[in-house]
Amino acid sequence: MAEAWSTPPFCQLEKSTFNNDDPIRNERPLIETRLLHRLRDWRVDPDATLDCGRTLLEEICGLLEFYICGCISYGPKNLGGWWSDGVIHLEISEPALDHFKLLGVTWIDSLGISPFEIDLELNPNDDTYFAKTVFRIGTLDSYGRPTVCDRNLVPLRVLETRPRYNRDWAMAVELTAPKNMTQPSDTPKSPNGAS
Repeated sequence: MAEAWSTPPFCQLEKSTFNNDDPIRNERPLIETRLLHRLRDWRVDPDATLDCGRTLLEEICGLLEFYICGCISYGPKNLGGWWSDGVIHLEISEPALDHFKLLGVTWIDSLGISPFEIDLELNPNDDTYFAKTVFRIGTLDSYGRPTVCDRNLVPLRVLETRPRYNRDWAMAVELTAPKNMTQPSDTPKSPNGAS
C-alpha cells in the first residue's frame, strides 16, 4: 500500500515537483525523485523485487498514483475533482536513452477508470527532477467533456482505445524541471507549446 500524503502544491511548470515546504518534506523523498530512481532501477532489472517484497512494477504503480494526482491539478476545471485512486495497468518502455513512456489505466475516484500516457525525459545529471514530463489522461465524450470509462471494462481494452492526439485527451500538459528553485513558476504549457 502506498504512503498517505497530505495535499501539497503539485506539478508546476518550471517546478514540476511533488513536494511542499513543511517539515515532512525533509523526512520523505519527493514522489518525483522516488519515481525517477525507480525508473532507472527498472532500466537495469524490470523484474526486480524490492526488500519489502513488492515488485519494482508495483512500487512504480504506487508512486504513479500520487504523481498522477499532482499532474491532474493542472488540468481544466471541468475534470470535476478527478484524482487517481490506484494504477491498475501499466506498461513501461524506454524508446530512447533517458526517455520513458508510461502507458496505463488508473481508477478515477470511484467514478470509473481512465487511460493515461506519460512521456518522461530524464537528465542524466539530475537525480531529483524529470527534465520534461508530457502528461495525458482521460477521454472526451461526444460533447467534448471529460469522461471516465466503465469500471467493468478490461484495462487493456481501455488502453488500446486511448486517444492518439493531444487534443483528444481530457487533459494534456507539459511540465519541466525547475530552472531556479527560488522563482515562482509560470503557468503550465500545453504539449504543443502554447500557454
